[in-house]
Amino acid sequence: MVQFEGKFQFVSQNNFEEFAKVLGDQNLVNTVLQPRPSFELSKNGDEWTFTSSSGDNTYTKTFKMNVPFEETLPSLPDRKFQTVTSIEGNTFKTETQVNDSLKVSRLYEFSDNELLVHISTNKSDVKATRVYKRV
Repeated sequence: MVQFEGKFQFVSQNNFEEFAKVLGDQNLVNTVLQPRPSFELSKNGDEWTFTSSSGDNTYTKTFKMNVPFEETLPSLPDRKFQTVTSIEGNTFKTETQVNDSLKVSRLYEFSDNELLVHISTNKSDVKATRVYKRV
């Protein structure tokens, strides 16, 4: 089984700006196109903590697998999104209900050296990928 916990640094992205445009909400687009973050994933008991840092901004969320939680994005503090994350093999699958008709899926594919984040939505065939190296 691959190690999930660790620190990760952004390396590259593919088709990310096109994907952001599919979201249709300019505030969401601006959020998605924020600077490339580094992040850390840790576990304490059955709670996982995701801490993302980019420049002077730090964002932390704590969650349990398969338990829905409200996610707030740092650049949209007045909006809450219903999110649930599950483990499937060497991946985390995160589903976020953005509004009544838009769901965003993030598939975090872990390996010994890197993390691939595949991002998609139920509204379009446009997909994006972000690549992080394990540090």
